[in-house]
Amino acid sequence: MSVPNNPIFRDNAVKHYMRSRDKDTLPRFISLPVALFLWILLGLLLVLGLLAWYEQIPSYVSGHGIVLRSNYVPPSASNDKAVAVAFFAVDQVNYLHAGQSVLVSFASSTQSLEGTLLTVESIVSPAVALQRYGLGGGGASLITQPSAAAIIKLDNTSPALYASNTLTVNVQVGSCRIISLLPGIGRLLGK
Repeated sequence: MSVPNNPIFRDNAVKHYMRSRDKDTLPRFISLPVALFLWILLGLLLVLGLLAWYEQIPSYVSGHGIVLRSNYVPPSASNDKAVAVAFFAVDQVNYLHAGQSVLVSFASSTQSLEGTLLTVESIVSPAVALQRYGLGGGGASLITQPSAAAIIKLDNTSPALYASNTLTVNVQVGSCRIISLLPGIGRLLGK
């Protein structure tokens, strides 16, 4: 008896099967939308990191003071503008220099004024400050320990308008990178 020479499988099916076995298939751990989201998130983190590295923010020294009455204004200051005295911590005196721009805000108002630093005295005791600048009333509490005194000329302000008002003074003394403000990184950058 003769055996017929007809294979069970067709030639095309066998070839297709052999080709599919040759392909390498990798397992899929995450879906395409999740992978795309993670790449976008990585890109945003890199952009934010670059901005934090290159952008600078100003650093300020703050002090408290009072607008001087006309009889306590030093002779070096002009009498047509309001003049104030501000007290800063003694360790901040190295950052203060005559001619620096200052930003002054009053406790009784939300408006801010600009001014110019005229002179800086390195150490003033509370007793000398009370006598020299006439800090009676609410001004006596401004200085409780030796401090640096800065005389400030307020721009575009009448002396009578703000006389004896207390104020807060901010002097820009430099700038620093945003990234140096992050905990631990500032120490690495030497700040």
